[in-house]
Amino acid sequence: MKTSSQKRLWLLLAAALALSLAWEWIPLGDASARLNRLPLVGLGFAGREVPLSAVEAGVYREARVVKRIYQAGSQRTVAIILDGSRNRHAIHDPAYCFHGAGWATQAERGVAIPGGEARLVTLVKDGQVAEAVYWFSDGRRRHASAPRYWWQTTLRRVTLGRSGAEPVLVVLQPVTGETVRWDDLFRQLPALFDL
Repeated sequence: MKTSSQKRLWLLLAAALALSLAWEWIPLGDASARLNRLPLVGLGFAGREVPLSAVEAGVYREARVVKRIYQAGSQRTVAIILDGSRNRHAIHDPAYCFHGAGWATQAERGVAIPGGEARLVTLVKDGQVAEAVYWFSDGRRRHASAPRYWWQTTLRRVTLGRSGAEPVLVVLQPVTGETVRWDDLFRQLPALFDL
């Protein structure tokens, strides 16, 4: 009996090791195709690429990042879209980044967007007030829950990609010192919801 239990334990250990190796070595598709389809210019808006800062490049490493400033009507916003397929540690709850940069959350609320909900946060730092909107998207559904994002990516790796597309993180912030009417911006930049 003891030998049989030991054999089963060794078989389970070998299976777990084989699965972990498979998860590391079997390449999963990423969200590059969706990010590549995000237009730089469209009806009523225009954008330009913005280089990553040295800190951002160090944090994101192999993750795919699109960073742009979009002008839609009279409004300008910085859009950062992250695909963590190649660096799982690059994407985390945006609140950590805000707090790590010295911002305190003054208020936050859910905001309805096509296909789901985003999070609108009001931040304060040294008397300055700023806003940001963020959500996670797998191309079909949008939400602002970091635990749900982690569950989606874990399930995707366990199922070798069969559970769905790689979710991306979309973060929008007004250009420094400016304000944005988010509902108007969402109408003017509908391509953000195709990610």
